[in-house]
Amino acid sequence: MIELKDLCFAYEDGTEALHSVTYSFEKGRCYCLQGPNGCGKSTLFRILTGLSFPTSGTYRFDGREITAALMKDRAAARAFHRRIGFLFQDPEMQLFTGSVEDEIAFGLRQLGMGEEECAARTERWLSALELERVRKKAPFNLSGGEKKRCALAAVLAMEPEVLILDEPMAGLDEKGQAWITDFMEKLRSPERLILFATHSSDLAGKAADTRIFMNREHTIAAPGQQA
Repeated sequence: MIELKDLCFAYEDGTEALHSVTYSFEKGRCYCLQGPNGCGKSTLFRILTGLSFPTSGTYRFDGREITAALMKDRAAARAFHRRIGFLFQDPEMQLFTGSVEDEIAFGLRQLGMGEEECAARTERWLSALELERVRKKAPFNLSGGEKKRCALAAVLAMEPEVLILDEPMAGLDEKGQAWITDFMEKLRSPERLILFATHSSDLAGKAADTRIFMNREHTIAAPGQQA
């Protein structure tokens, strides 16, 4: 479903963040991306979600190359973003409405979904993410774990075919980490591709079908190499 070939990315000052990354991700599988800080994991996720674009090489999503030019086409960009969901490492970057229930419903309303269906889907994810008791609270007044769950509920309510999570354990206490580990095991589906980055060996071992290691050369390590 996702094909990367010789993908490279460098900042304007020439600093390299990704070097010749080649890999294919299949629908129905859950992949864990691991590696030292600064190896390029977050940059790769930004490219996969259309927030950044490679300096060279190609990124194909369901057979179609994703480029800056394509994303300037509003219809193409809208169709792409409906199929891919992204949970930022810091959930506050994607929380902005006045209540938890409005946060979950916001994207659905932007799609033009009818209020009855929107309400039903919002209720479903309030329940699934255990957010019913805080549904009227402003997201910025939530605990760290609740913010993470609120952002995740808003993403999942869109029912994306691809789910990308950047360090879902970040900022969580032991209880929150245990909750995320259990929930991510349940997220796996034949109809969904999941890709997440983590430093947690426990989460990687329990939730992922495949573990991928990036090294300090900003590329995917050869088998047997992890740094």
